[in-house]
Amino acid sequence: MNRKTKFKTMETKMLLKDESLWNRIQEFSLDAPDADFPFSRKLAKEECWSQDFTRKAIEEYKKFVYLCCILPNGASPSKIVDKVWHMHLIYTQNYWEEFCPHILKRPLHHHPSKGGETENKKHQNWFGNTLKSYCEIFQQEAPAEIWKELTIKSKGGSWLKKLRILFPFLILLLLYSCTEGDDFTGLLVTGVVFGMIFILGTIVSVIGNNEVSDPNKKDSQNSDGGGCGGSSCSGGGCGGGCGGCGGCGGCGG
Repeated sequence: MNRKTKFKTMETKMLLKDESLWNRIQEFSLDAPDADFPFSRKLAKEECWSQDFTRKAIEEYKKFVYLCCILPNGASPSKIVDKVWHMHLIYTQNYWEEFCPHILKRPLHHHPSKGGETENKKHQNWFGNTLKSYCEIFQQEAPAEIWKELTIKSKGGSWLKKLRILFPFLILLLLYSCTEGDDFTGLLVTGVVFGMIFILGTIVSVIGNNEVSDPNKKDSQNSDGGGCGGSSCSGGGCGGGCGGCGGCGGCGG
């Protein structure tokens, strides 16, 4: 299936409001043909993503851009999509001299969140409306691995609950060692009990501090032989150090 046939097949499943714009966005490649280390590979390395996940993230970024252009109030990106957007903005010549004027035929600005409870609530509503519009326009739910923010819980809590059951028995054993047997036996049992408590406490601490692995991320050593670098808002997308991403606010379309 060639590219044009692929686009036409996808269009039958969409409610296109600007077919020409959509085709231009889809046909635009973020990877320069003459680059030894193109955009997609740099993005994958910076975020420690697999090549397959990076490809999906770029596809969803293009859909987000399309929504920004056709929706009256623009759209709000997910953290994954915002990472792609951030990277694209770094390629200033590509973004401002090629993508915006020739593909979108309008400027598309990034509006960081101002922070605060009111702004966060506004962003949540805006993001919800974006997902609703996504479903209406593309006739499918937004893929969860790109658009849904998964809550990663520490495993330490569950392990701690299980280990708490053993603590009363350890305390009873300690008290028994102090009241029964000769001095050597008491000291030996006491040492064993404290050793077990120390080991269990260390295990709980290590498990609690370990993060749950992201299935979308590669090992720290990638194909280029370097470690995974961090972006300006690494880890939590744009929701941490830079106050969150409000969205595009529309682009005059």
